[in-house]
Amino acid sequence: MRYWFRIYLLFVCLKSTFAFAQELDSVNFSMNELIISADKFQEKRKDIPRQIDIINQKTIQQLNKQNMGDLLFEASNVYLQKSQQGGGSPIIRGFEANKILMVLDGVRLNNAIYRGGHLQNVLRIEQNIIERVEVLHGPGSLLYGSDALGGVLNFVTIKPSLDKPIQVYVMNRNSSVNQEKTQLITLQAAYKKLGVLFHYSQSDFGDLMQGKKRNNAIGELGLRPFFQDRYGDSDRIVTNPNPHKQVGSAYRQHNILTKWRYKPKAYSEHLLSYYYTTTGNIPRYDRLSEIASGKPLFAEWYYGPETFHFLHYQFNHSLIRTFWDELKLNISLQQVEESRNTRNFGNSWLNQRQEKVAVFAMHSDFKKRIKRNEIRYGLEYLLNQVNSTASAFNLLTNARQAISTRYPDGGSLVYSLGAYLTMSQEIGKKWVFTEGIRVNYNSLSARFSSKQFYSFLPNKIQQSYKPVSANVGLVYMPNAKLRLYANIGNAYRVPNVDDLGKLFDSRPGNILIVPNNYLKAEQTITYELGIEKRFNNKLLIAANAFYTGAWNTLIIKQVGSDSILYDNILTPVFTTQNAQRARIIGYHVQVNFIVNKYWKMEANLNQSLGTIFSDSIMPLDHIPPLYGRLAIHYSNKRWQASLQSQFSDAKHRSKYYLNGEDNIEYATANGLPAWYIISTNVGYSFFKNQALHLRTGIENILDRNYRTFASGISAPGRNFYLSLAYQLN
Repeated sequence: MRYWFRIYLLFVCLKSTFAFAQELDSVNFSMNELIISADKFQEKRKDIPRQIDIINQKTIQQLNKQNMGDLLFEASNVYLQKSQQGGGSPIIRGFEANKILMVLDGVRLNNAIYRGGHLQNVLRIEQNIIERVEVLHGPGSLLYGSDALGGVLNFVTIKPSLDKPIQVYVMNRNSSVNQEKTQLITLQAAYKKLGVLFHYSQSDFGDLMQGKKRNNAIGELGLRPFFQDRYGDSDRIVTNPNPHKQVGSAYRQHNILTKWRYKPKAYSEHLLSYYYTTTGNIPRYDRLSEIASGKPLFAEWYYGPETFHFLHYQFNHSLIRTFWDELKLNISLQQVEESRNTRNFGNSWLNQRQEKVAVFAMHSDFKKRIKRNEIRYGLEYLLNQVNSTASAFNLLTNARQAISTRYPDGGSLVYSLGAYLTMSQEIGKKWVFTEGIRVNYNSLSARFSSKQFYSFLPNKIQQSYKPVSANVGLVYMPNAKLRLYANIGNAYRVPNVDDLGKLFDSRPGNILIVPNNYLKAEQTITYELGIEKRFNNKLLIAANAFYTGAWNTLIIKQVGSDSILYDNILTPVFTTQNAQRARIIGYHVQVNFIVNKYWKMEANLNQSLGTIFSDSIMPLDHIPPLYGRLAIHYSNKRWQASLQSQFSDAKHRSKYYLNGEDNIEYATANGLPAWYIISTNVGYSFFKNQALHLRTGIENILDRNYRTFASGISAPGRNFYLSLAYQLN
């Protein structure tokens, strides 16, 4: 298998070493495409010394994926980890979870309890409300503050139109691999200077089928020969008639977006939006699949309904003033609710731990052009309030009793003040020089009101940080077909409530993570070089290499040989600690070839290598193996079709960080084997005005069985899907 995979990989590299995942609608690739994430204002792509992926709305509709995680994995250079079907944790340049910043309409989504393991939050962003996704690779702290070590995922929602009185978009999608049923409707109305948008969608996903074609390297990993169920007042083990069906992975999600746009003047605009998403119970499939003494370890492990409220006001002003040419003001309020519900097999007590997070944010950004120079500056204020409660419920007696909370039970308060200044200078017609600096003040306080369960807990945790971030970049374009760039930037991540105050059992009896009041902010510095070359407006070749040095890296380490009773199990004590140093090096290669106005080819190749230099040299966690994609596309006025393959090299056990989040227990004895899949899709527009669209496809045509790195659930097997959409303009 590995021999054939290397031949396949060589073919990919020689045939077309890849490319970028944005839509090309013409033969000429425009370097004047406008980017928002790099500077918070629209900026020409050619002036930005960074690697950036763009996924526009047309691409989103054509790819027609089930969720945002799958879209990122297929349409950009982002890797994806999954612990359950209702989850998806993006990985950018070896950074994951709270080391990647998610931004929605200019507002940061990372809150005070974003953890360092694997997150499912990106799936709560419904792809069909998105106008474009921008993936900024590398450090983003200069503009966005804490957490943007590996990159920024910037999601821009649909803006109501002011041109068309009525617009309607209705879509229905069904898939075979998990009995998906998705329906959505988007309504828009406009009158003079006012535009209104309303969107509703719902998705139901059944248990996920994994691939049936196994090779020797994957063995029986992921087979589900039996599953747990409750009959009357007792738990039981039920034989699974189809071991490839991952029973206990189903979930559902509902989304609402309403947005108002008022444009009283050509230079002035007001936007008011409300986004709401909620789920049913989301089973943690990886935990449900764990076995101890021939029985399931858990009878139940699920996230309770996750709800997200997002109220946002944005004011845009572009009339030239003394101190700015453009102004953006953002005020937002977020309300997040989530819970973890666990019950051991054969135990009648269901442990329920709930978290509520309220986030208030206000930031203003300014842009001023002076001759050939552009100056941008901004101010930001953030406030996070966290409340954590917990109790156990007895299924037999209906009794309820207190248990330890995940986070400090007296509540936590986190706030941040930040200011940044950047400048871009055009030096002649060939050079663009950028530079910038950010200063921040971060404060965290949390209280442990009760010592009922653990007397060693402190009364209060209080920390403050004063991080500084800077960036220098250079772009050189000797002609219109060649672009060279270099960038040096540092980023930081301030420890949050999850880092400082978490009391958490990673696995019952395995390790217990306890609070640490003495953490420093994580720091990185990244050096990046890139080149883009076009040949005859048909072939684009791009390459990028980076080196990231990190210090004060947070890792989980054992506290001596201590063990304590946690949930009546003697458990070794671990805590989050600052490692000495870490290093990540990597590269990205891409090629795009336009055969003619109907055909084009694209592909990508990405690799990162990470090392920790602490008490000993060891692999850094969250580092995926080499991965990439190859695709061929055809399109005309009515038809769109594509054939593509995604692939990944193997990840040997020796490359795993065993005490981190690489989840070696969900891999084979040797790690994860290499894999590749082949998929195809076809789209057809029935009328010239493209009002009625039919899209269908087959994913994982060969029905191969595989897992993505660090995942606790096997990837989907062969999937047939059909989508029908109607659009009235």
